[in-house]
Amino acid sequence: MPQGQEAILERKDGTRIPIAPYPTPLCDETGAIVGVVNMTVDIGERKRAERALAERSLQLALAGKAALVGSFAYDVDSDVMQVEEGYAALHDLPDGTRSTTRSEWKARVHRKDLARVETVRSHAFSNGRSEYGFEYRIVRATGEVRWIESRSFVSYNGDGRPQRVVGVSIDVTERKLAEEHLRMMVAELDHRVKNVLATVSALTSRTQDASGSVADFVTALDGRIQSMAATHQLLSSQQWKGILLSDLARRELAPYATRDNTEIGGPDITLKAEAAQAVSMVLHELATNAAKHGALSIPDGRVAIRWHRLQSGDADDRLCVEWQETGGPAVRAPGRCGYGMEVIRGLLPYELDGEVALTFAAEGVHCRFALPLSELAGGDRLAEALGEPSTDGQG
Repeated sequence: MPQGQEAILERKDGTRIPIAPYPTPLCDETGAIVGVVNMTVDIGERKRAERALAERSLQLALAGKAALVGSFAYDVDSDVMQVEEGYAALHDLPDGTRSTTRSEWKARVHRKDLARVETVRSHAFSNGRSEYGFEYRIVRATGEVRWIESRSFVSYNGDGRPQRVVGVSIDVTERKLAEEHLRMMVAELDHRVKNVLATVSALTSRTQDASGSVADFVTALDGRIQSMAATHQLLSSQQWKGILLSDLARRELAPYATRDNTEIGGPDITLKAEAAQAVSMVLHELATNAAKHGALSIPDGRVAIRWHRLQSGDADDRLCVEWQETGGPAVRAPGRCGYGMEVIRGLLPYELDGEVALTFAAEGVHCRFALPLSELAGGDRLAEALGEPSTDGQG
């Protein structure tokens, strides 16, 4: 058996152990082999260590593939890169890839990032830095863009020239998406806060102009701000993705609703944030007026809110919402147009390109407004959702 070749030795008790024999021939004075001296080494511990190391390497490789974390190494004067499985998975290279080239890597780097990352590398080399890092994007063969965070360690030769780079790459796409989402949310929050403050300022000024006394001013302003806050809460609970028109109508009528004095009817329609805020302000003014002077001011009065689609056969299809009061005291048109009437008649045309018709009929106030579907929740998606009305009696 050749020296050092591994073999299995079976003992008298039947157990087997791995061994490595080291035979040495014995020769006579003529050079003829007359015998052999052999040393046998038990390599069981070494084999167990090798198996443990192989299992550990496999675990690390699997973890790297799952987490999209991988290492790489290359000689600065060579184009060849040694990579392991995690790196290959991260860069969408074929399974089993153990080497690639920097040229291929450059081809995958996003064109807007390549010059920057090469500049970082060059500066690190010229300054003799032992470590450098950067974030960049790669474009996979499928067109998918992924964000990579790379950290590299550099070794230099005796005259200070960079010799070898060893590094690790991590897929940080989810983190970058989360950061971008947070940035957009902060910007959106800033925008909404400014709009809310501007609206509150306008509400305060116009409510004061229309109020006959301090008490009237406080009551009217408080009601309007509370309505805004409730709409904000509904939107916030839905992550500002929009709220159902039925929920909006039900919430505005809730302070005055009894078992059978309100009715809400229409298909499920989700209004986007801007549309919901405008519609809620109009419904609040209608409900407040009905509670003070109209159908909701007496026990036998009734208010119905219904909506349906007005079909025109083209992109100008509209949602028609009708407010109808019945059973209340005889209606008389107001002598002057207060702030509440201005909101009802002017807000929706201004904010949503809507049309509003407000009638003070003797049998009850009637308000009808038509809003473009495109201004409510993305046009086509909303139009598809509009079907036959379903009645929701509220008490």
